[in-house]
Amino acid sequence: MKLAIYGYDTIVGKMVLEMLDANEHIHLDEFYPLSPIPLEYDAVPLKGKNHLITFVNEFDFSKVEVALFLTTKDLSETWIPVATAAGCIVIDDSHLYSGAKGEDGKATVIASTINPFKIGAVDATKVAALPHATSIEIAAPLNELVHDFEVRKLVVTALIAASEHGELGTQTLARETTMLLNGQGVEVVDFPAQLAFNVLTRVGAVDSTGMSEHERTIIEEVRALVPDYSGPISLTCIQVPTFYGHTLSVQVELTTDESLEDVKDSLSNNPDLIFEEGIKELLAQLKAEAEDAKEESAESSAGEAAGATDELMVSPVTCADFERDAIFLSRLRKVGPGTYDFTAVMDNTRYGEAKAALDLLALIQKHRKAH
Repeated sequence: MKLAIYGYDTIVGKMVLEMLDANEHIHLDEFYPLSPIPLEYDAVPLKGKNHLITFVNEFDFSKVEVALFLTTKDLSETWIPVATAAGCIVIDDSHLYSGAKGEDGKATVIASTINPFKIGAVDATKVAALPHATSIEIAAPLNELVHDFEVRKLVVTALIAASEHGELGTQTLARETTMLLNGQGVEVVDFPAQLAFNVLTRVGAVDSTGMSEHERTIIEEVRALVPDYSGPISLTCIQVPTFYGHTLSVQVELTTDESLEDVKDSLSNNPDLIFEEGIKELLAQLKAEAEDAKEESAESSAGEAAGATDELMVSPVTCADFERDAIFLSRLRKVGPGTYDFTAVMDNTRYGEAKAALDLLALIQKHRKAH
């Protein structure tokens, strides 16, 4: 495959390069890192080679089969039409075609772990629009439950990490935290209120109905990803002062009263949905591998983690150490007839964006080979 990446130096872009470098299943014949400014002598290392950075204004998109856009909406709006006109398939992570915008025929909203059957539609639209990380985190368990049961209602409270807003969010949180810890005041500029040591009760502007544009977009994307569900979705997005990792509190109501074990079995059908016992097994495996390799540092780290499994806390910080890109589920419980609660934690930038982009790239590669 011949690939270009616009936004290789963003938070997600750096993760994509790291994961792509270690990926043995995606084979690249040519690779072009693209930049909005001319950098004639700079290069990006990937798979043992240095690849010169190309000024996007001078790049011929007909040279590549796929282009990853990991940049802003305005840049995507400028260059995606140029890329698709050259016959290039675009994987867009800027959310230019988010929500209802992706339903007008300009893009296909797709996540390879949820609706991979839509890959054929990308041949026509030329744009595979990655949904928001929150949409993937909601749609993945919902898709399994809808497949096995009739879902009547879905209620979600989403705790959104600062990295949802890219470097603007992480840098703002870091700056405000440093200033406050040093006894200095902060000037609120890019957000409606202080991020550090604070909880914002909305993400984005709220309309006359009390719903934010971000929440409306997420709901539209979830419906696009799981079209078999037509029931109500109640979603509240709250901004929390964490750098990475979205956390969901989910309540799902079924039309039938099912056992807790049956609901858990349904959710476990997706290998990317991992419960606490799965995490404990993973930690035990890491410990065994460390002992086999007789690496003292790895053995100590894995042993400490495994020793804490009796009181395992599924959180954005602890899940980042599990060395597994997944959505971690916990606290599954039955709270009434046909009504179940659970929490979900996910690294939004790594799993929800970088891995989602690479999974989609692999899916496109497989589809093109088959046809």
